[in-house]
Amino acid sequence: MSSDFAVNLRLLCSYHRSIAEVCEALGINRSQFNRYLSGETFPSLRTMRRICDFFGVEESEILLPKGRFSNLVTLKPQRSGARAERNVITAVGEEIRLSSVQQLDPYLGYYFSYYNSLSHPGLFLRSLTRIYRTPFGVNAKTVESIGLKGKREFTCKYEGACFVLGDRIFLTVMEMLTRNEAMQIILYPSYNNRIRYLSGVLSGVAARAPHPPAATQIVFEYLGQTPNVRACMKQCALYPPDDPEVPDIIQDMLTIGVRAGTAVLEAPLS
Repeated sequence: MSSDFAVNLRLLCSYHRSIAEVCEALGINRSQFNRYLSGETFPSLRTMRRICDFFGVEESEILLPKGRFSNLVTLKPQRSGARAERNVITAVGEEIRLSSVQQLDPYLGYYFSYYNSLSHPGLFLRSLTRIYRTPFGVNAKTVESIGLKGKREFTCKYEGACFVLGDRIFLTVMEMLTRNEAMQIILYPSYNNRIRYLSGVLSGVAARAPHPPAATQIVFEYLGQTPNVRACMKQCALYPPDDPEVPDIIQDMLTIGVRAGTAVLEAPLS
């Protein structure tokens, strides 16, 4: 059984660009993974579940005799060679996320994110965003404190994926408390060795009625890998555009090329 497992595992890996890519995605040490591939040792139950989840197969399937397993794999839609049938966004998205990991390494860490509030037009919203690596790619998490500084009204928490397409950084996140909103952020990468600011565009839905789809400019300010998170959260709030706590360069980046009164683009309700 262990020899069949090793052969079947090698078959699944053959649908990926490299063993290193698989190990990185799974978060498994390369030398340990090589022992699985050679049949020298067998993964623990927890690791086996992780491997099966990654390749989209059942444990009972990966332990089949190699001939039967090979036939099974050829019958499955070939995303990794054995992915269960899924929608195209899921299948292609996982490939893109894995291929983006190394490109996003320099961007891992914490940021202040600033944008023209969709729900409070005329005010800037400063939030705390973290971009971090997982065994399955790079994720993003944002916490928004809605209200003027020291007068928080409510909190929004967004989580999602971060990936690179066409030399642009994409963050696709969902509001996790109510699950009634998603945001898409597209950023320019940094063209300098030192990351300071990333600018781009955010699109989402305003929390206020009638919840119009809207878009505006957004800026990320890099804070490093280990900032004082509690202190940073105290600075997250709504700010007037001329507030001295919002750096001048941020204010300029949020308003450059935007005519007065059009900082937020809203779709009209027909």
